[in-house]
Amino acid sequence: MLEISVCMATFNGAPYIEAQLQSILEQLPGNAEVVIADDGSTDATLEKVSAMGDARIKVLSPAQPTTQGSTAAPLGPTYNLERALAAAQGKYIFIADQDDVWLPGKVSRVLEALERHTLVMHDAFMLVPTEGDSEPDTPSKLSSFHRDGLLSDVRPFGRGLFRNWLKNGYHGCCLAFRRELLTRALPFPKNLPMHDQWLGLIAEKYFDAVYLPDVLVEYRQHKKNATRITGGPAGILQKIKWRLDLLKALTRPSHIPHYTSHID
Repeated sequence: MLEISVCMATFNGAPYIEAQLQSILEQLPGNAEVVIADDGSTDATLEKVSAMGDARIKVLSPAQPTTQGSTAAPLGPTYNLERALAAAQGKYIFIADQDDVWLPGKVSRVLEALERHTLVMHDAFMLVPTEGDSEPDTPSKLSSFHRDGLLSDVRPFGRGLFRNWLKNGYHGCCLAFRRELLTRALPFPKNLPMHDQWLGLIAEKYFDAVYLPDVLVEYRQHKKNATRITGGPAGILQKIKWRLDLLKALTRPSHIPHYTSHID
């Protein structure tokens, strides 16, 4: 079995994908893999990935054409990442966004914590654009988004199933976990809004989680980030529906033979 799988969902991530992969690969041992599930990128994302020439990178093809010959609709970041998680072979699984940067020491620090805990989440710096510049190379502000509360849709981390069902305290780019968590988390339930919240809730219900205050990722905020519904009557109603869907999913039978046999 491989030691580490890094799972990444990509879609038109050409501007930042090389820097992110370089920051990841330089920390990985030889018995590791980076599983990239692409959702039909129309830019140079896949060309840039291929040009890196690293055998540890494994790319899952985009959604196949339909029987009518047209391209299938994109899965979206949540269900595209599910493909990468299902294909991962590692003992320890890290989640990575396509446009962030892993800071030196992330892998070793997280692996140390994973020896004692099933799921680990750490802090990150947010790269905030300079005023008037939506695609900065250097940030005008560098702040911890958990300590300083910069993300409105992610609360400061705290343990508790109800707490994190009500408002998510987990953030995907900061998550890593042992392989056994997938026996409960896959397949993702229908209408899942956020993979990070689901994985955190599974850890809360069946395993354990720990928060590291270490800042180990630079999280890039820009206009092409995957966004979530916030504010307004429609947003509030959607969030209520999401919470009800999550509650229903958490009470489903949790042992899925197809995925369990694959993961074991």
